[in-house]
Amino acid sequence: MIFDTHCHYNDESYGSDREALLRSLPEQGVDRICEIGYNLESSKEAIRLAREPFIPGLQKYAVVGFHPENADELTEESLPEIYALSREKEVVAMGEIGLDYFRIDKRSRVEKEQEAEAFAKGEITEMQEFNPEPEVQKDCFIAMMELAKKRNLPVVLHSRDAAMDTYHLLRDHKGYVNGGIVHCFSYPLEVAKQFIDLGMMVGIGGVLTFSNAKKLKQVATEIPLDHIVLETDCPYMSPVPLRGSRNHSGNLRYVVSCLAELKGISEEEVVRKTTENALQVYRIKD
Repeated sequence: MIFDTHCHYNDESYGSDREALLRSLPEQGVDRICEIGYNLESSKEAIRLAREPFIPGLQKYAVVGFHPENADELTEESLPEIYALSREKEVVAMGEIGLDYFRIDKRSRVEKEQEAEAFAKGEITEMQEFNPEPEVQKDCFIAMMELAKKRNLPVVLHSRDAAMDTYHLLRDHKGYVNGGIVHCFSYPLEVAKQFIDLGMMVGIGGVLTFSNAKKLKQVATEIPLDHIVLETDCPYMSPVPLRGSRNHSGNLRYVVSCLAELKGISEEEVVRKTTENALQVYRIKD
């Protein structure tokens, strides 16, 4: 059975059919899922979802932490709260944490002032939104890694347009000591090898099925299956032929098929080994 290591079923897109969908997963070959938090409230919700409702044939786990896009929400008050959440029995890792430089505000001071003035005058109705500054993200990432080490937990990393900064911080602060997953991996093979050398797993999902995913296909083909786990990042990243629709864990069968073809092995072997890897990295006794 498939283990989906990275889900967001608390997303509002599941508001009308969340429980029914979760109950259908064992019939679709999925018997374990991990709900991922991205700030304090979503981490609390991840634990709630892991606890209830009880669904026969489906084990649910939680991951708690501050996403880099929410790094500015980490405060002296919220840090001990996330630490307390990490002690709950449903929690198997700290995440998703890391760095995301995709939407960093690179405008000049003048440009920022012009936008603020236009907003004040009512010439525009909303300000542009950007990710927190890199230094804010780095401070949050380091704090989350230190907490993970204190709790003896693996880490689930989010890294976008920030490969080397993510790698160097992980390496230098020994955030890898309890293992972890580089979620939604999007970097070249050479970078994958660097993370693997630290003992990290590579999270692979629907993007693998995209026709333009040449880098990821090379990574999936060449790195050992021992370092791959399956994930959806649902409701995002639906695989071909469902690209653009709401994703769910049952769609991992398309990823399994693609990965098996790339590696020249059976789909059963892909499921068996990636599930074994997920249980190992999350320290779950089968």
